[in-house]
Amino acid sequence: MSIDLVLCGATGRLGKEILIEVGKQSNINLIGCVASKNNKNFGKKIATFIESNCELELKDSFEEISKPDVVIDVSSPEAFEDIVKFSELNKSALIIASTGHSNEQIESLKRLSNSIPIMMVPNLSRGINFIKKLLSDNELSVFSKKVKINEIHHKNKKDSPSGTALELEKIIEEKNKEIEISINSTRDESSVGVHSIKIIMENESIELKHEAKSRDIFAQGAISAINWIAGKTPGIYSLSDL
Repeated sequence: MSIDLVLCGATGRLGKEILIEVGKQSNINLIGCVASKNNKNFGKKIATFIESNCELELKDSFEEISKPDVVIDVSSPEAFEDIVKFSELNKSALIIASTGHSNEQIESLKRLSNSIPIMMVPNLSRGINFIKKLLSDNELSVFSKKVKINEIHHKNKKDSPSGTALELEKIIEEKNKEIEISINSTRDESSVGVHSIKIIMENESIELKHEAKSRDIFAQGAISAINWIAGKTPGIYSLSDL
């Protein structure tokens, strides 16, 4: 199955990795790359500023971009309205892999999921999604009353706490109403992403930790998500549905 794809946030750290990974896929046809209006590479061919064979021009809007099967957003909430409108207009599957959205934006995605398939993935790592499944399948409150979440990212990450840390908190809260949860966020020079969940017991503790060694894992997760969601029926999905 051939998949026509539009990538939003093409020049960011993750966007560049996805561009490279998409270039290796014979079944994914990249038909549009969009970035913010103040991007210095606007109007240039992708191959002139990223190590890629992509001959598409970087655009600052969705004008003149054909109808895609899938739209993936790895940009920022500032571009949210335009991305949602474009996806809704074209009945395209939408992958939201950006973070920091408002409650109103999340609610609008839930409403839109009645019309198109939407995957919300603040973290495209398979390892993080395995930890999410462990937490959602087990009730921690039977032996713990306190959980500490620690997350470390590079200093240029805008949202703090990270979307992943907030999602981990939400998963724990849903199954464990009375547990006290705290989040500690750290920013440094080089971390791709580190998340740990410490379950504190009376005289012992359990710690789950995930460390991303490279952004390649997120790009590979994006490819899995793109292949999976193309052609799906309307609804809200996550990476754990794969």
